[in-house]
Amino acid sequence: MAARPGDRSGWLDLAREFLRTSALTSVRLEDAAAVACMSPFHFHRSFARTFGETPHQFVTRLRVDRAKALLAGTDLSVLEVCLAVGYQSAGTFSRRFTALVGRSPSAYRHGVRPMLVAVPAPVSSRRTPGDLRDGRALWTPQTPRFVPLCFTAGWTGTHAA
Repeated sequence: MAARPGDRSGWLDLAREFLRTSALTSVRLEDAAAVACMSPFHFHRSFARTFGETPHQFVTRLRVDRAKALLAGTDLSVLEVCLAVGYQSAGTFSRRFTALVGRSPSAYRHGVRPMLVAVPAPVSSRRTPGDLRDGRALWTPQTPRFVPLCFTAGWTGTHAA
């Protein structure tokens, strides 16, 4: 989207997209303000008025959302997740995560993991371990498929293929 010189919302949209793409790295308010062609103070005030949250709140929310996905879907340690989403301090990450989510990162992981059940893939969709894409295995016999627990209601015994 190309912003017109007199169109502030277009410039703010460009700056928000800049923040979105830079959220997992160190991003400065001055850099986002420069994208919007505004002073940092005016950008901060205009961004908050337009989008209902400050640039810092926006970036923090994006980082925490990414952290929730990593905690639920990977075996990365909390410190590795902290670093992966752009924080340098595990303490700061944990405090911000807890403030937004209501639980610590570890408690969130333990609360989400029981809702997933490992289910073997149906025989017809199983691949051989030799199937490769870009030199990486697409499937290995040890790779389970995770299904939300709510979808398993009524299952008995093993899942028939």
